[in-house]
Amino acid sequence: MTSTTKKSVYQIITDTIIDKLEQGVVPWVKPWLGGNPKNLISGKEYRGINLFLLAFNSFSSPYYLTFNQAKKLGGKVKKGSKSSIVTFWKELEVKDKDFPGELVKIPMLRYYRVFNLDQVELPALSKLPKRIQGYLGEDAPTNNVKPIPAAKEMIKSWLGCPEISHEGNSACYRPELDIIAMPYVNAFSKSEEYYATLFHELVHATGHKDRLNRDGFTGRVQFGSSSYSKEELIAEMGAAFLCAQTGISEQVIDNSAAYISSWLGKLRNDPKMVVQAAGKAQKAVDHIRNITYAKS
Repeated sequence: MTSTTKKSVYQIITDTIIDKLEQGVVPWVKPWLGGNPKNLISGKEYRGINLFLLAFNSFSSPYYLTFNQAKKLGGKVKKGSKSSIVTFWKELEVKDKDFPGELVKIPMLRYYRVFNLDQVELPALSKLPKRIQGYLGEDAPTNNVKPIPAAKEMIKSWLGCPEISHEGNSACYRPELDIIAMPYVNAFSKSEEYYATLFHELVHATGHKDRLNRDGFTGRVQFGSSSYSKEELIAEMGAAFLCAQTGISEQVIDNSAAYISSWLGKLRNDPKMVVQAAGKAQKAVDHIRNITYAKS
């Protein structure tokens, strides 16, 4: 595990996001080639902020592994390859200041480094474990796949989805009525843009008090405020998750200079914002996909 004494993990992530924004790149807009990033050994998809950290890359393979994992498979990282970071939570036990002799658990954000499969030289496929042979032998997705049916099914399958009303010329979620207002489909130049916009509003709707009851969602929110910026980031990121899962490759947020300028300011003032927003976006997407977790 890499030391984080010089910079906090939050700051490292935020600096990476800001660097991309200043280059004119909105990282959570970028489609993921070959499906969502996955760990080659476990086959599990990366979630939350890790999805965006790895989405910066332009590799052809969705698979990642650590230096030691590559070595264990009999492979090696190609010379000059630059690693990517992946975050995880670790509980640390510390002494309770208020109750001497008692220990409390504090969640700490940590990270390690991974390399894309394109950066690794592995033995012949036949010499790798059967499970990994299965991963690498899968058919790659093609550009001929039509994403619209998957997008429709995603919305249709959401239990408790609010009413979607097509009227006027703006897209918004009205929490007081629990209604999503959308322009007519033919107002969009592409069907993908329609669904990307609708996904954005669906994520907003998950914040309703009768659903996830997201902090700062209810009540009057001022445009450009910290609460507004955070909720917009949640909706933008959540829409990107849904677009990736349904095969839609169009941009999912308004990439205007005003938005980017606003986000840069908020991110600099609050290094934890991106990580927190990504976590809440993941919860929103899980809610839309009817994924529930048992309470501990």
